[in-house]
Amino acid sequence: MAPHVNLGALLQAEFQEDVAHREDGLCVVGIFGKSSTQTGPLKGSLINTLADKHIFSLFGESEEGDSADSHIEAFYDQENRVLYLLLSSVCDSRQLLRACRSLSAGISHSDAHDFWKGLDRQHCLHLLYMFSVCHVLLLVHPSQTFDVTHDRLFRALDALRQKVLPLIRAAIKDCAVSKEWKLNCRPCPPRLLFVFQMTATLKVSGNGSDSGGNPDKPKKHSPRRRLQHALEDQIYRIFRKSRVLTNQSSNCLFTVPANQAFVYVIPAADKDPVGTLLGQLRSNCILSEQDTTPVLSGPRRYQQMRRSARQPSGESTSMLMGSQLVDCSLKEFLWQHVELVLTKKGFDDSVGRNPQPSHFELPTYTKWVQVASRLYQVLITNTDEELAELATKVQSQVKVLDGFLDADTKFSENRCQKALPLAHSAYQSNLPHNYTTTVHKNQLAQALRVYSQHARGVAFQRYALQLHEDCYKFWSNGHQLCEERSLTDQHCVHKFHLLPQPGEKPDMDHNPPIMNHNSRGRSTSSCNCGRKQAPREDPFDIQAANYDFYQ
Repeated sequence: MAPHVNLGALLQAEFQEDVAHREDGLCVVGIFGKSSTQTGPLKGSLINTLADKHIFSLFGESEEGDSADSHIEAFYDQENRVLYLLLSSVCDSRQLLRACRSLSAGISHSDAHDFWKGLDRQHCLHLLYMFSVCHVLLLVHPSQTFDVTHDRLFRALDALRQKVLPLIRAAIKDCAVSKEWKLNCRPCPPRLLFVFQMTATLKVSGNGSDSGGNPDKPKKHSPRRRLQHALEDQIYRIFRKSRVLTNQSSNCLFTVPANQAFVYVIPAADKDPVGTLLGQLRSNCILSEQDTTPVLSGPRRYQQMRRSARQPSGESTSMLMGSQLVDCSLKEFLWQHVELVLTKKGFDDSVGRNPQPSHFELPTYTKWVQVASRLYQVLITNTDEELAELATKVQSQVKVLDGFLDADTKFSENRCQKALPLAHSAYQSNLPHNYTTTVHKNQLAQALRVYSQHARGVAFQRYALQLHEDCYKFWSNGHQLCEERSLTDQHCVHKFHLLPQPGEKPDMDHNPPIMNHNSRGRSTSSCNCGRKQAPREDPFDIQAANYDFYQ
């Protein structure tokens, strides 16, 4: 399988392995993270480097078209028994651009916020899937600075995983894997590695000496390696403080090695491409002249390359090395962890006085596909009728992410909830006991002005509608004035009521009460001939004015 494919297509395809590799174990490596605004995809180029093949396009074309949804692409390196999973999400510049194009011009603030948070939840579910099926994970940063927002993301993922763990157990209970895998819902606690891209703004000297130190006394480690050590200390300290990492690795979302490097910094590209190519050609020629060992394949070939690269090779190589330790390549950095998986040694990353060994299983390709397919249906696609109920329950648990990732909504709701009592007070100030629709609208406008002075954020519209409803309920609950006007254009003084039907008596205890209109206006009228005069109530209809009074 040379080209990369969508993970869903890989899981559905009937891939036939070679007979020689059918019973061999499979190491699954996941790659996720952020990308910069550069032309070529950083994460895709990493797989090109690791597999020594041109797999992902340098221009980032995707089979997903213009969709901004998260998706996982897979490449199976059958020779080395490594399956690479590449997660593309809204954290990538190309996917972010597609998401911005899909937004309409007139969309409201709250609708746009819901759109972005939907993409974030989708990204988290894909990440949870990666942490459930991979042995090793690479977190890619487009710069040499650690993004501390990943700490909050990992705490959210850990909380979500604890919520959906019983549902995942039910999904994979019939799979042909070990009891430990079914219990923990993963082949092992995955080991998380960090890859940083050194930008052109950070330049280091070639001999590795600091500007403030003694140039005649070179350092043991190169500046890039010292940067890697500093990042390792920083990342470990952050995750231990937030308890993302604990002493027992089996209880953690992921682990980091205690005695191996877990940070790699990719050096910045040289601005002189001709000089870079000449240097690579010179180093390849030196290797070819001195390499007399037979050519091997697979991991043993890689070990041979690593040993030959660490041996001093001539005068020119010793000039480049000086007295510093040689920086390893990206493939060497990753393969020291992959070897632990392929040799079934596993990861022993627990620390403390009584470290507990964590479970580890190296599945065959067939067993891994069986588990990964069921998890893919439950966590991502939800197209299998047999697992539809479990997938629906998983979606209902996604709301646990809001407490960690949706700080904007939490802040907005707190502000709007504090503004509502102030708006209610502004509405009820200087109100008569009963009042008309005009007074209600004027007071509501005043309440909305007070509310808009204090409320902020995406919850503004929702709580503004709640303010409308609260004010209308207050007005209609015994404070609504009858809107009828008499023939002399005077309001009825009663609260909202019903008129009695012919032969029906007034009932004040009814809700709403049954009574006749009354404006409290009286006038004196005479009969048609003018002989008699009598006081009369202010009439509300023509019959009462021109007929009933004269009867």
